[in-house]
Amino acid sequence: MPTWSIARRDLVAAFTSPLAWLVLACWTLLTNGLFVRTLEAVHGTAGADQPLFVESLNLGVLFLALLAPAITMTSFAQERQQGTMQLLLTVPIREHHLILGKFLSALLVLSSLLLATVLQPLSLLLISAVDVPQLAAGYVGLFLLLSMLAALGVWISLLVDSPIAAYVITFAVIAVLLLMGVAPRDSWLYYGGQAIGLGARLEPFFRGDMHLGNMLYFFAVTASCLLMAHSALMARRLHG
Repeated sequence: MPTWSIARRDLVAAFTSPLAWLVLACWTLLTNGLFVRTLEAVHGTAGADQPLFVESLNLGVLFLALLAPAITMTSFAQERQQGTMQLLLTVPIREHHLILGKFLSALLVLSSLLLATVLQPLSLLLISAVDVPQLAAGYVGLFLLLSMLAALGVWISLLVDSPIAAYVITFAVIAVLLLMGVAPRDSWLYYGGQAIGLGARLEPFFRGDMHLGNMLYFFAVTASCLLMAHSALMARRLHG
């Protein structure tokens, strides 16, 4: 299948270079370090207001703003920088196969970050009860976020000539969406933040609430970015 061929090619390239491993190491150190500090903070107290894994995963979203663009910036921008973009465009593969292959590769690499956090709830199972539905909802929300970030990064990587430029622009867009989600109630950005801010859309998942509207938000943004990437790639093939 052409889509999987493209994805497998990029996955091999990602995990045979130090970048993906560096991102994975930073993510694991930061999120698991936060989890350990949370355990130490509640040690000896009567209890916590929320499950202990929620804080580290919630703050992990901030780390994704820094780390996710490092994965997606190589999708197309690096092909152009290495001079392989023209060769890729002449391969007899439909545009949607190329886009979906790049998207799938970025999503799988980013999904490995989620797997690195599984030790947190597993360790809690040894000492206390874990709210499995809330845990599942939180991971569903994070996976939907990763899908959106992968699609966003692939689209932006296709628009620029440099991986560094792709990283900066992708990070800037994610940062804006995060900041809009924490706008104060008396700010004119508040209602916009409730509609498109990442914080407002992700928070219910960490509480265990999988609202259809929030899920549709991530699906819509992901699909829109992939459609725009498809249009940009078609235009590049037509105009060279």
